[in-house]
Amino acid sequence: VQTISQILRLDAGIVEFQGQLHIRGGRAGEISYWVDGIPTTDMFNGNSGVRVENIAVQELQVISGTFNAEYGQAMSGIVNTITKEGGEKYSGQIRLYTGDYVSNRKEFNLYKNVTIEADPNKLIKQGSGFQEKVVAAEKADPLMDFNPIYNGEASLSGPFPLLGNNVRFFVSGRYFYDDGYFYGVNWYKANGTPGDNKVVALNPNKSMTLQGKLSYQLSSSIKATYGIYLSKNDQDRSFYNGVVNGNNHDYKYVPYAFPQSHSNGETHIFTLNHVLSPSTFYELRVSNYYSASEQYLYEDPTLKTKYLVQRGTDSTTFDYDTPAGRDTLNAIIARGETYTYVPDPNSPDGYIDPQSISQPTSYSFLNKGQYSSHNKRSTGYWVGKFDLTSQINRTNEIKLGLEGRLHELTLHNYTIVPKNDPNGNAITPFQPAIPEVGTPGRDDYLRKPREFSGYMQDKMEFKDVILNLGLRFDYFDANSFVPVDPTDPNIYDPLQNKHIYQGWVDKPASDTRSLDEYIKERVDAGLMRKYTPDERRAFMQKKVDAKMALSPRVGFSFPITDKGIIHFSYGHFFQIPQFQLLYANPDFKITSSAGNNTTFGNADLEPQKTAMYEIGLQQQLSDVVSVDATLFYRDVRGWVGTSKLVDVLRDNGRKINVRYSIYQNSDYENVKGITLKIERRFLDHYSFRADYTYQVAEGTYSNAQDAANAERNGNAPVLAVLPLNWDQPHTVNVQGMYSISDWTFSVIGRYWTGNPYTPSYLPEESGASAVSGYTTNSARLPDQKTVDITVNKTIRLADMLSVQLFVNVYNVFDQRDATTVYPDTGSPDYTANIASD
Repeated sequence: VQTISQILRLDAGIVEFQGQLHIRGGRAGEISYWVDGIPTTDMFNGNSGVRVENIAVQELQVISGTFNAEYGQAMSGIVNTITKEGGEKYSGQIRLYTGDYVSNRKEFNLYKNVTIEADPNKLIKQGSGFQEKVVAAEKADPLMDFNPIYNGEASLSGPFPLLGNNVRFFVSGRYFYDDGYFYGVNWYKANGTPGDNKVVALNPNKSMTLQGKLSYQLSSSIKATYGIYLSKNDQDRSFYNGVVNGNNHDYKYVPYAFPQSHSNGETHIFTLNHVLSPSTFYELRVSNYYSASEQYLYEDPTLKTKYLVQRGTDSTTFDYDTPAGRDTLNAIIARGETYTYVPDPNSPDGYIDPQSISQPTSYSFLNKGQYSSHNKRSTGYWVGKFDLTSQINRTNEIKLGLEGRLHELTLHNYTIVPKNDPNGNAITPFQPAIPEVGTPGRDDYLRKPREFSGYMQDKMEFKDVILNLGLRFDYFDANSFVPVDPTDPNIYDPLQNKHIYQGWVDKPASDTRSLDEYIKERVDAGLMRKYTPDERRAFMQKKVDAKMALSPRVGFSFPITDKGIIHFSYGHFFQIPQFQLLYANPDFKITSSAGNNTTFGNADLEPQKTAMYEIGLQQQLSDVVSVDATLFYRDVRGWVGTSKLVDVLRDNGRKINVRYSIYQNSDYENVKGITLKIERRFLDHYSFRADYTYQVAEGTYSNAQDAANAERNGNAPVLAVLPLNWDQPHTVNVQGMYSISDWTFSVIGRYWTGNPYTPSYLPEESGASAVSGYTTNSARLPDQKTVDITVNKTIRLADMLSVQLFVNVYNVFDQRDATTVYPDTGSPDYTANIASD
């Protein structure tokens, strides 16, 4: 395995769905990530905020069940990564490898050049001529070529030079480059002019990480450590994240339409460990985290394409931006001749009018287009954490702690719009511009939420039982606002006159003038004026209240033999929703032309909560073999969903056919399952580990937006629990290793049930059942399985120096299980819903 996430997905109870990890059936954002004992989760999206490479990991702790009161802001699991420190002696490691994706499947083939001609055998004409057919083609098969993956990582540790053995260091770094396995051909530039027909990687990824840790033993009882974690990621074309007009694959032959993505992160962690007595110590931790990401096609948002004028009479082109060209264009206009603007094929790339992008014909690839949004986001916070542990007597170990976290989030997001002339008319030909602050196409915010927590827990050890009792308190202040009147929430463009004008008085019924005449007279007389957006903010928005929660936790274990124990735990767990759900689409910029597709964030969301139960058996079968069986159940309430669509109203309650939804605590989930594990530690040349998980994850909606989308599509709300998108009833992981002499052979095998999907009826089916449709997620994708192997040879050059040569082969049997199917046939190969010519 190459990353921590790949390690995690090999543990019982953990499911990977669409690149996200789910522990015991929870949503992807319900995991709390820790590094060296301090939380490092990016609260905006719920992902791990600090990237630690495998080469720097000393220990990886995964708590997939109930957990003690010291852990908060998680509902399904804790992942704590302990990083390496320097030792008494110098040591280091360099690891290099290269590789490639290999497949001979025709689906990965591409057309580099084609020759077409009219096909007179076709009976159906297309426009004024016959349909065309390919008579010659040059194909490319990029996955049969060598497109190398590069990986280089190194580490060095030991006593810090000249400072003695009390100061030690560990430093590591990694460089990784991967073209991915999706490719396109540059038939067309983004502006629609001819490209160079080169094969282009659609999802190249380059990442770099650097990590350092310094530890200082100040005295026999005091130790201080400082860690720094830096990461940088760049994608020249972002195939997964940059959806261009809906479907990535549409742009396979316009590859430079995909946006570039860049991100970087920086984290500092300071820890002080002080032993006060043989039974008492405390730990003080301070951390600062910052990450920033941006995504755009061209860094300059005003970068424009150069246009030529094309005559309508003979299709010749000329440059209108020269004296002679302007004279020619004026003459064409004076004669009333037709003309159009076309991109100059020799000009540098630039933004084009999004309204000009369309498919040449049905079921075809696009021949121009581009990603026209700019997104820049940053997340940062300071964390202070204090923990005190004391064994106050033979029975009780008390642990208590306090934590505070101050966040700062920024967002600058906008979609390119046409530039206007001084009269407010769009300039022709198209010129790009940044939308004004407050317009629907632009979002800007600075948010500073804050949270505080405290806990106390007691570990009580008796002769036949160990009991854990804990209580946690959490406080969270979103430090933001929600609309006072949900029917008219936009402070930049309100619809009700009382929100538009200061001093507004309703027009008397006896006044026969038009409303515009009435308003003009009162404005001219100085009786009322328009509010500024900041003035409206003061009365159209209200600050949300802080949220608080108490979480009791209890667990106990008792031995049944000298080699086996039974354990039980129960607890309540709360988690603040991800910040993207609190602050999405800030300032509620809804307009009279917005339709029904807008969903706003809700800074007044309550904490999500779950009650978890767990009972299990751990049994040692021999000195090297153990088994573990655990039953678990989760009841999740207050999951974030979406409200019913809210009508936007003008004065007197008049509807304008514009509705929106907001996030609210309305969804529900329950999960039940069992995990079985068997492990044999390494002895007599081999080791073995296997686990099986059976779980059922059911709920009302898989994603927070699902309820609003269902209402927009005219579907009834869900009134029963249904399988969630990541529901995976059966999961098996098997790992084995055999080592003899200087050779090591290892294998990882995985099998899991296919995820659910919603089937559809065949075209010839009819009746009431076909109209209402199948139940959501009532069918299953094919089961999935894969086997990876590694062969490693160690060459010892000296007592302290060795070289390892290794080969990793992923999916060694080239398993081709379908990951998606046509909903009417359940097959990935064909559909019965064929569109007619």
